[in-house]
Amino acid sequence: MRNTAQIIILVVGAALAQFAWAQPDRESLIEAWETHVASLPGTVEFEALGEGNYRLQDTDLPYEGDVRLVGALVRGSESPGFDTDFTHFGMVEFELVDLPEERLTSQSYYYWLADRQTLHYSETEQRWMSPLAYQSAISELYSPNVSFGALGFMLNYGIWVFLIALIVFVFLAGHRQTKKARSLMDQTESINQRASENLDRSERLQDEVLEISREMRDLQVENNELLKKMVDALSR
Repeated sequence: MRNTAQIIILVVGAALAQFAWAQPDRESLIEAWETHVASLPGTVEFEALGEGNYRLQDTDLPYEGDVRLVGALVRGSESPGFDTDFTHFGMVEFELVDLPEERLTSQSYYYWLADRQTLHYSETEQRWMSPLAYQSAISELYSPNVSFGALGFMLNYGIWVFLIALIVFVFLAGHRQTKKARSLMDQTESINQRASENLDRSERLQDEVLEISREMRDLQVENNELLKKMVDALSR
C-alpha cells in the first residue's frame, strides 16, 4: 500500500513537473534565447558572465564586447483568423555595451537585432522557436503548395507584373477602340460619298427638268403663233 502511494506521488509529481516545464515564462525564454544566440552562424563566442551580463563575439554585425540583458517580455499570441500552435510571443531586450552609439541607428544593426530578439513558443514542440523556424512552420502550415521562389518573385516584382498587364490591357483596349473608330469613319465616308453622288444626280435631274420645261415653253409659243395665224386666216 505504501509503495502504491509512493508511485502515485511520483507520477503526480512528474506530471506537475512536466506541466510546469511546458509553460512558457520569462526564465524559459531567457534560457532559449541564450541557446539561440549561441547557435547562430555568426556567433563566435557567447559566454554568460552572471547577473544578466554576457561576452559576445559576432562576425555578422560585427561586434566583440559585453552584452547586458535589459528585460524579457512574454505575451500570448493573438492571431485572429489563424489557428496555429504558437501560443506565446517572447521578446528579449539587451544592450551591446561596447557598440558605438552611431551604429545603433544603422540598418544592418536592426536586421541583426531582428534575428536575435524575438522567439515564439510552440505548444506542439513545447519549446521556444527562432524567427526562422516560426516563419517556416507558418508557411508550411498555411501555404504547403506555394513555392517560396514564386512567392518571393511576386513580392518583389508583383507590382511590375500588374503594371505591365495594365499597360497591355490599355493598349489592346485603345487599339480596339481605334479600330472601331476607323471603321465608323470609313462607314461615314461611304455615306457621305453616296450622299454626294445623290446630290449630283439630283442636280442633273433638275437640269433635265429645266431643259424639258424650256422645250415645252418653246413649243407652247410656237403653238400660240400657229393658232394666231389660223385665226387671222379665218377672219379674212
